[in-house]
Amino acid sequence: MAESSLESFLTCSVCLDIVTEPVSLSCHHSFCKRCLTEHWARQPSRPCPVCRRRSSKEALDVNFALKELSISFRQKLQLSAQTQDRPTQEPPAQGASEPPSAQTQRQWSVCPSHPQVPPLFCLDDWRPLCPLCEFSLHPQHTVVSGEEAQRRLKELISSQLQALTEEKHQCEELQQSYEEIQLYAEKQAGDCERHIRAGFSRLHQFLQEEEQRALSALREEQLRQKKNISPELEKLREKLSSVDKIIQELQQQLETHTYRPRQESAPPRPRPKAGLLLDQAKVLGNLGFRVWTRMKRLVKYQPVVLDPNTAHQCFSLSDDLSSVRNTEALNKELPEVPERFSHFPIVLGSVGYSSGTHQWDVEVGDLPHWGIGVTKESVERKEKSFTSLENVLLRFYYIKGQYGDGSKPVEVKKSPEKIRVKLDFNTGTLSFSDADHMTPLCSLTVPKGTSTDKLFPYFYVGPAGGAKTKELKICEVQSEDSWSMDYPPIF
Repeated sequence: MAESSLESFLTCSVCLDIVTEPVSLSCHHSFCKRCLTEHWARQPSRPCPVCRRRSSKEALDVNFALKELSISFRQKLQLSAQTQDRPTQEPPAQGASEPPSAQTQRQWSVCPSHPQVPPLFCLDDWRPLCPLCEFSLHPQHTVVSGEEAQRRLKELISSQLQALTEEKHQCEELQQSYEEIQLYAEKQAGDCERHIRAGFSRLHQFLQEEEQRALSALREEQLRQKKNISPELEKLREKLSSVDKIIQELQQQLETHTYRPRQESAPPRPRPKAGLLLDQAKVLGNLGFRVWTRMKRLVKYQPVVLDPNTAHQCFSLSDDLSSVRNTEALNKELPEVPERFSHFPIVLGSVGYSSGTHQWDVEVGDLPHWGIGVTKESVERKEKSFTSLENVLLRFYYIKGQYGDGSKPVEVKKSPEKIRVKLDFNTGTLSFSDADHMTPLCSLTVPKGTSTDKLFPYFYVGPAGGAKTKELKICEVQSEDSWSMDYPPIF
């Protein structure tokens, strides 16, 4: 019965013969490599000939454990057929095929005193032993026959081979994921470089214009200085000409001995007029500060920067990472990484908070589905049930015409278009208000113990549908306070 089961296990379902060069599919069915290749040549979908399950394998690797077992079984069948044909059993000739048990005995014979005695195998020490000499030395060990040990070894090797094959498949999938991530990272680098160059190009142009403005101011100051000193020089030239004439007259009197001294008193010593130099203080004073002040009209501060690595595949983010739109179509180019939300249209801010006070304004317009707030850094990004996400969310939302805070509906008299979010760790509150009218909307309590698990700004954006507003946007800060922060400005 066991031999019949083994023959059935080793029979190829295509050619109905003992398998040669056997290959195993993921459904655990085995076939001859040639038979399966010919079958798949007629079936492009590459199904299993037994269960019709499609195979994802590209290369057909030979199952060496099964190959050794099929070879041994063929030899056993041949030996059995020879035994039935011969009335008298003769010793096998040198080099002739031997049954697996004889091969095992000859291979594992370790006792020179009893070479003909079939050896046993100790599973604890993992070595063969002589039944007559060594069996008594293994009283507490598990000792089996050589055939049983060979069967277990084959099972172990087959199991290890299967595990290694699966590990290889997983490593290949991970390698493919890494290659896709690397390609997308190169695209990210290109996008960042383009945005950086465009931002600095605007700044370069602005600084060049400011340089020309400063040089123009210098030219105007030079012109003023020339206008002030030119009349004084003209007066001085006229004075010098008059003095030269008087000197000539007096010298002539000395030569002709006709003396007529001048009755005029000596004029005061001429001195330069004040204000004839360039006003360098006017041209250079606080030059950098004045340029920087005007630059603030060009450069804005963004209190929250969206993290594109957390964005769901249906999202499209602006170049400056200040707005997000639900495209209702998955972007297959985005690699699946641990940071990304896989099942819900969610994106997080790039910076988390664990202390202090933080504030940002969000423009929601007339979007029909949105949610804003904060969430813990440990939020499960691959969770399929939104109920489990609610345990780590603090939010204010508008879905299906209803406002809520996650635990109860919130009554709002006038729909806000811009919402101010204020996270205050000092008071332990997260508050939402209408940023245009400063009307409170709702307030939530920040759970204690968040110092080890930062809170990140959270944004949920549904499809815009027929709404005028197509994207949710983080508003820029234009107050002077933003320039005292440690964060760099956003172009």
